[in-house]
Amino acid sequence: MKRLIANVLIGCLVISLNLSPAVASVKPGTVCKQAGKVVKSAGMNYKCVKSGKKLVWGKGVVVTKLKPAVQPTPTSSESTKPVIMADPELSPKSIYADASMCQLKSSITTEADLGYQMDPTFLNSTGNVNLAIIYTTYTDAAGDDRAFSEYEKVQFPEVERYYSNSSYGRLKITLTTNSKYYNIDKSSASYNLEAMNQTSRFSDVAVDAVNAAKGDYDFSKIDAILVVMPSSAKIVDLGAIGIRINVGGKTFYQGITAAYINPSNRKPVFPRFLVHEIGHNFGLVHPLSQQIGYGWDVMAMEDVPGADLFGWEKYILKWIDPTQINCSASIPNETITSFIEATGISSSNTKMNMVRLSESKGLVIESRRKSALDELAPSEEGVLVYTIDVNLGSNQAPIKLFSNGKPVRRIPTGGSLLLGSLQEGESISVEGIKVTVLKHGETGDFISISKGKA
Repeated sequence: MKRLIANVLIGCLVISLNLSPAVASVKPGTVCKQAGKVVKSAGMNYKCVKSGKKLVWGKGVVVTKLKPAVQPTPTSSESTKPVIMADPELSPKSIYADASMCQLKSSITTEADLGYQMDPTFLNSTGNVNLAIIYTTYTDAAGDDRAFSEYEKVQFPEVERYYSNSSYGRLKITLTTNSKYYNIDKSSASYNLEAMNQTSRFSDVAVDAVNAAKGDYDFSKIDAILVVMPSSAKIVDLGAIGIRINVGGKTFYQGITAAYINPSNRKPVFPRFLVHEIGHNFGLVHPLSQQIGYGWDVMAMEDVPGADLFGWEKYILKWIDPTQINCSASIPNETITSFIEATGISSSNTKMNMVRLSESKGLVIESRRKSALDELAPSEEGVLVYTIDVNLGSNQAPIKLFSNGKPVRRIPTGGSLLLGSLQEGESISVEGIKVTVLKHGETGDFISISKGKA
């Protein structure tokens, strides 16, 4: 009996559902009971309306199905596109001191230094400079014919290319040579060059070469003298020398000794050997600590990836103008925001920010990018922060680079070179000054300078 009652109830429920107005078949014009009532049948909506004295179903209206709004799916390039940060607002130029406040002075008088005022005995670093190459032989050292090709087809073209790019076209170096040997009637050993001390007569090497060649050279049109000695000459090292020779109505103070084989390691000279040595003739010194392998500046090492000179060196050589320096006379009390264009780009834009720490010391901030001289990967580009102490001489690290210990360039010998360029968002604290790279642009960097630690 209980099962029968349950079946009856289920049957009643099914009948009730089939007769629901929402699903029952409706025909227009048939009687309905409640004015205004709307039912849905067979995909149509019907409304109960008054027709005369009766209520009937009106004409059906097709039910429109609303599709949900479809949100566009971002493309892979849109979903990975980085957010572009707006350029920071720069501090006004009026906050900076006169550039003369950042022209550091050295007290060194016995040797070359990196002070702003260069000794007039060094070569002019702007305009035209003519280099004479004189090839010599000695009674104990025959000529090395490989030197002709090395210096005229490798070394000099690189000198010309390097200094044209580094100086933004302000310096042009030309070459004068007769491409022949001048025989010196004495032994190379007689100059005592292997001693490498006060008894070594490097200047006499240049004097003898000039006297042997003066019938072929118009020394009134020469500015610097390069003596290429045989690879078998008795000598320990090659390079720039201080001389004093009066010839052609002028006095020469700068010279270079060279060879095809470097006697210090018995290997062919590096392709930028002469670039480095003529840099000394312009008054430049070894700027970095030789105990640390840095990846910058041909004057530190001849085969580094960032071979261009430091901005400070370009400044003292008069390739970067004082108008291109943002000079702070002291540590700023308020945050300074600046844009510095990479020093490898030729333009009149701002190249460096400097903070004067004393009469002889300052903090320098510059930007480096891949260029004709800086062979840098994107991860190696960035901001260099260093101090310059012009009272420190060659090999005493007058330039001291500060970094977060990266990036580092691995080199074929198995060693590494520290580049230390700061990337976007990185900070470093030096001498109580905090330097932050705010934004890394294509041609340079936005930086901030403030008091305090990073």
